[in-house]
Amino acid sequence: MKLLLSLALPVWLLAVPLETLIENAKNNHTSLKTIEQRVSAIDDEIDISQNFADPLVSLNMNDIQFNDVTDRTLEPMQTTSISLQQKIPYFGKRDALSQKINAKKRVLELSVDEMKVKLVKAIKITAYSIWQIEEELKIVDAYFQLTKQNIELSSGYASNDSSSHMSIMSAEMTLSELRIKQSKLDSLRNGLYKKLSYLSAMEVTKLDLNLGIEQHVHISSYNAKKTKNATYKTKEASLKLSEEDIKVQELSKYSDPVISAGYFAREKFNDYANIGVAFSLPLYGTQDLQIQKAKKISLASKSEIADFNNLLDSQIAQVHSQIEDAYRVYDIIHNQSMPQIEHMFELSSSSIKNGAELFIYINLLERKLALDEKSIAVVASYNKFLAELESLVGAMQ
Repeated sequence: MKLLLSLALPVWLLAVPLETLIENAKNNHTSLKTIEQRVSAIDDEIDISQNFADPLVSLNMNDIQFNDVTDRTLEPMQTTSISLQQKIPYFGKRDALSQKINAKKRVLELSVDEMKVKLVKAIKITAYSIWQIEEELKIVDAYFQLTKQNIELSSGYASNDSSSHMSIMSAEMTLSELRIKQSKLDSLRNGLYKKLSYLSAMEVTKLDLNLGIEQHVHISSYNAKKTKNATYKTKEASLKLSEEDIKVQELSKYSDPVISAGYFAREKFNDYANIGVAFSLPLYGTQDLQIQKAKKISLASKSEIADFNNLLDSQIAQVHSQIEDAYRVYDIIHNQSMPQIEHMFELSSSSIKNGAELFIYINLLERKLALDEKSIAVVASYNKFLAELESLVGAMQ
């Protein structure tokens, strides 16, 4: 029966696993579709690069006599002609241009991967923020109910002295603060679900996610994978593109021949044909300047890769340090402090008999709530840092 009810529920009411959100985003997000369409357009650009330039066809009437413009028999120079001109690309130019366009296509393909890495990271961090808020809501609700029950219990034992009434009033104020906290957390959660729906390209109202902390991998394994960073690979592809552009510019020094052929018709004289070959003269050094420009861009790309490599080392070390710090804080809270506090808290909650004890209990409750929130926050932070570290080595899962 439960299975039938779950099948009858709309998809957007079901808890969605993080893996489903990530896969749907990679397949359907509009920003990725835009770049993928540009990649597809590159294939047409490659085909275009293999074509010759369109031929030039000319129709001419030569030597028109103003005394009688219709008479085409006055002298041999009076011709009606049709001619054709075709530019023939120098050997190797089309292949070089095709290689350059393929390199450009590779840059765009890698930019899709780069976008996917950023998208996956954003989805994870948003989902972890939602998990943090929902876990905080659980403990706030539990503490709200616990405080309410103990106020009722304490009221039954309370004497008429002013200290008892003040303790109960203090507890009531704590309840109000917990209600305000619940309202704020609800508002934050709703906004994050809207953001998650946009990032994942699907409507999400409930998340199926369980987070914890495990011993993380040593930093050396991340340093070994840093060349898989999506931005790093894109920069390498950009360097390859600049190198292919140098080849194209070097071949541009060689002029493309233009072959022309024409047929000339005459009324009273024999028809004739002509053929010719033309070349452009590289007199002004434009091609050499283009080559120098391409080489400088290539050198800049190499420097950019070296600089980004150093930046990656720094970022990996920094994020890994934050992960280690989060792990240490979690160990202090969860393994060292929390077991003793839980035991003492249980003893305190079972011995409330008057307003004075209630005041002490509420104070302990607030401090334990703060500690529980820190524990939840450090688990969320640990996983966020881990998501950031994984994005630095090109993870798309």
